[in-house]
Amino acid sequence: MRPVIRRIALPLLLVALAVGSAWQARASDEEHDRPPREPSAIPPPEVRTPLFSVRRVPVFLQEPEADRRLIVSLEESAIALPDDSCVAVSESGRARYGHLADRALVPASTQKLLTGAAALALLGPDHRFTTRLMARAEPVEGVIDGDIWLVGSGDPLLSTAGYSDRFDDSLPYTDIDLLAGQVADAGITTITGAVIGDESRFDGLRWVETWPERFRPGNQSQAGPLSALTVNDGFTRWEPERTAYGYNTPAAEPAAFAAAFFDDLLEARNLVIRRVAQAGVVPLDATVELAMIESPPLGDIVRQMLLTSDNMTAELLVKALGAQVEAPGSTAGGLTAMRGALEDLGLDLAGSTSADGSGLDAGNQVSCALLVAILETSTDESGSLLGTGLAVAGESGTMSKRLVGTSAEGRVAAKTGTLNDAVSLAGRVETLGGRSLTFAVLSNAQSMPEEIRSIHDQVVLTLVGYPDGPDLSLLEPHPVVTR
Repeated sequence: MRPVIRRIALPLLLVALAVGSAWQARASDEEHDRPPREPSAIPPPEVRTPLFSVRRVPVFLQEPEADRRLIVSLEESAIALPDDSCVAVSESGRARYGHLADRALVPASTQKLLTGAAALALLGPDHRFTTRLMARAEPVEGVIDGDIWLVGSGDPLLSTAGYSDRFDDSLPYTDIDLLAGQVADAGITTITGAVIGDESRFDGLRWVETWPERFRPGNQSQAGPLSALTVNDGFTRWEPERTAYGYNTPAAEPAAFAAAFFDDLLEARNLVIRRVAQAGVVPLDATVELAMIESPPLGDIVRQMLLTSDNMTAELLVKALGAQVEAPGSTAGGLTAMRGALEDLGLDLAGSTSADGSGLDAGNQVSCALLVAILETSTDESGSLLGTGLAVAGESGTMSKRLVGTSAEGRVAAKTGTLNDAVSLAGRVETLGGRSLTFAVLSNAQSMPEEIRSIHDQVVLTLVGYPDGPDLSLLEPHPVVTR
């Protein structure tokens, strides 16, 4: 008898719940939608709908259809990509689409997203690099008896207005001319010794050892010579119009060049300097600070790096991370510190490797899923600083000439990446429907298709249109009018 009762009881319970739910929804509709009226009144179609009304069902029907359309469109693009490609799309941490999203590939310059996130996490967005001018003794009647030391701490933006102003975007920089002005304003007129440039904060390697020959200073010059003390990215001569590193002449000894450059700035202010500028290490007894200048905050430096895809800044930030752990700062030490900082942010680095900070090295391996996770990771209380530093389609940085005149213009902020065998794009999309999506698409191929960027752009354009499900009016029941 009891088994029979159990078999009967369950269907009865389900029926009772269904009846109760229908009654409650009907009562809710009546209570919220229908004000008191005369029995003979003919009610017009109602607009207001309570939160738990069954008439809200069309909203839930629309989103699955929008997701289906999104997936179909993205699959069409993914099929056209090279075999070694990945795509990942997320909304507020929820995966919306993935195509080989966990496959580790060469990221090209989207590697800078890892560098920026690690630097902000380990050093903090308010960190500033300080360049100091030191001496053994205070000036006496305007005279410094002996040498002075220009001591670098790895400021990647130490430059002149003329060098910085060449770029299309308005970029932050540390004006070394202001440092020279402080010396003159202090009443110093004579230095009996020399200006000596100290780069000992970092090691003496001028490039990443695993870079191919073509990327090193003096060849294609994808970065200036790496040093803790550089002025104008360590270039002795640079093109006023053409801003690519390859048009510039790198200094053989950047610290000695910086010292000589600063010597010229002082002499332009009528200071007399008795000896020739050179490189060296500040002695322990040189404790008098004659002048100092600070860089813009690190948050601005990371924005500049991402906006213009600055290889030099990326590599100096890696060495700065290394110097935080053990001096002198090195690329190897910085990469270890970078990985630790990213893991502390809760990021899963399984399968990934980092060979440099800029993405020039083909030994870097990153997945689309990791890039999306980094972009969605907050590095301070106000959210991710990486997002505010990304170039905007049709407006700024490396995206200024991309997606111009399309629905993505002004709506997509992204980091680009290009090597001979790798093309990448990762960032955020503000959709026409008012949603925010995070995405990454990477492609590796020995013979890269000419249309690869167009395919990547199509991925972005698909995201801009999300959600594009059927109009709600097609799904809503028609209002019932009682006669």
